[in-house]
Amino acid sequence: MRFTEHEMTVAVDAVARRLWSATRPPWGRGDLATAWARLPRERSYRAKVAAGDVVLPVLTALPERPTVGSRPVFSDAELAEAAERATGELMEHRRPGAWDRLSERRRRRLVSGAVDLTRAALEAMPVRQDPDALIVPDHL
Repeated sequence: MRFTEHEMTVAVDAVARRLWSATRPPWGRGDLATAWARLPRERSYRAKVAAGDVVLPVLTALPERPTVGSRPVFSDAELAEAAERATGELMEHRRPGAWDRLSERRRRRLVSGAVDLTRAALEAMPVRQDPDALIVPDHL
């Protein structure tokens, strides 16, 4: 599916925050948003790269769904199929034969994780606007 740059940026940022908060020590106190803002740019960049490696191939493998005025919605089967195809292609690209060498249990776990992160990315995306109905403000 085709997403705008803004939608993908918001999705990757939301997944990166989720992954970072999951690895944060339990004794870390304070607001997550404040802690994320104080994080050095290098660490937040690494978190976003890791999130993008998982989520972006799955998002682009999803079927085209022209939704205007809402977020795109996909079935569990569509998400699982896109995640399996994207994860397999990514692993084969990095190390040929790696996907085939994995056990079925490990494949299911990788696909399940990719599906969960993609759901979080889709939930974080802004409501889609109609690109054909471009509204130009009067002051321009």
